[in-house]
Amino acid sequence: MENLQRIALLIDADNTQLAKLEDVIQEISTHGRIVVKRAYGNWRKDTLKNWENELKRLAIKAEQQFDYVSGKNTTDMALVIDTMNLLHKGIYDAFVIVASDSDYTPLAINLHESGVFVMGVGEKKTPEAFRNSCDEFIFLENLGENIKEEKENKTMVKVTVNVEGMMCGHSMLRKKI
Repeated sequence: MENLQRIALLIDADNTQLAKLEDVIQEISTHGRIVVKRAYGNWRKDTLKNWENELKRLAIKAEQQFDYVSGKNTTDMALVIDTMNLLHKGIYDAFVIVASDSDYTPLAINLHESGVFVMGVGEKKTPEAFRNSCDEFIFLENLGENIKEEKENKTMVKVTVNVEGMMCGHSMLRKKI
């Protein structure tokens, strides 16, 4: 789906790849305008220590969620609560959940039943239930490759155009001489 006006992008930092964030944003941007970008996690954890600079660079709001008890889904709960609050504002036409966790399946179903477009972004290991609860699901492993190919193709086209232009200019010069 394209031409979405207000997309909310919600990222479970515990459940996605930092290296793919920019690719995710570029891909989602092809569907419309992202107006909310939030990432959820306990930023004090060693596993998330490298996220700060990337979140700043990509203008993603970091939502701190402390682990009240070890092994519980506090980050998941914070993301779900914020998503429902955003939904009830009634101003977003699409929600993107970036996670590979089946715990988000009921959230995606609820969003879909509310009439908004639901996209999921996650790894190929993402459970089928979560993938199927989204209107569209994008595999992280597929992102970045297409962008690199497009850039290479554009570069090749530019080179071809420039070479043809030079050949044409060269032919015209020879005729005048």
